[in-house]
Amino acid sequence: MSKVRKVCLIIVACVLVVAAGVMVYLTVQSGKSSNSASEVTTSKTTKKAKLRIRHVSHNDSDSNSSSTSQSSSSEESSSDDQSSKSNQSGWTIAQETHLYNFMNQFGTKMKQKYKEYNGQEPITTLAGEKYPDDLSKRTFKLYSDNSKKTETIDIGWDPSLKKDYDYHVVSIFNCNVGNPEQHITYLFSVHDGQPVVLVDQTTNGSDCMVKETANQEVRTAFANIFEGNN
Repeated sequence: MSKVRKVCLIIVACVLVVAAGVMVYLTVQSGKSSNSASEVTTSKTTKKAKLRIRHVSHNDSDSNSSSTSQSSSSEESSSDDQSSKSNQSGWTIAQETHLYNFMNQFGTKMKQKYKEYNGQEPITTLAGEKYPDDLSKRTFKLYSDNSKKTETIDIGWDPSLKKDYDYHVVSIFNCNVGNPEQHITYLFSVHDGQPVVLVDQTTNGSDCMVKETANQEVRTAFANIFEGNN
């Protein structure tokens, strides 16, 4: 009996040992599985975060690009508007009125009487010239007091500033001095987008000789009126 009991005890002990081993094994495997699942979850979370960062960065880039594009478009639009305004306006009635008032004051100061071309009746100088008709009928040559050279210029009556001339005449004022053939004729013009005052004092010959006036008061007044600074 004693031997049988010993054997039974040994068997029970072995079973307990095996059971304990099984429990340890299962515990270890469960831990590995948990760690693996955690790593997978962490990996997925990291990938999602990276994708989110990339998406945000991409959106920022698009936003900056869109902002730059809109800014550039706005600048171009502003530039086009300004260019359009300067090209469409031409010489206005208001500008002609300001110039008329100035020439009256200037004439009084210089003891000269200037007649304005009103768009209907031609102006006739004491030398026999008729403005603006002669602008298209005669050859106009530009000269300088400091040079003997002359240059034939393409000039015409064009207050709209839309015709194909080098010198667009927008206003004409003439003063017949009183002596035979002597006159002072101002041709207020625009050349390459800039205001230029040409003066004609031709007394004879087939060509009409003009030069830029040396009178600074007249030049400044016309420039200010043309640029809207009057």
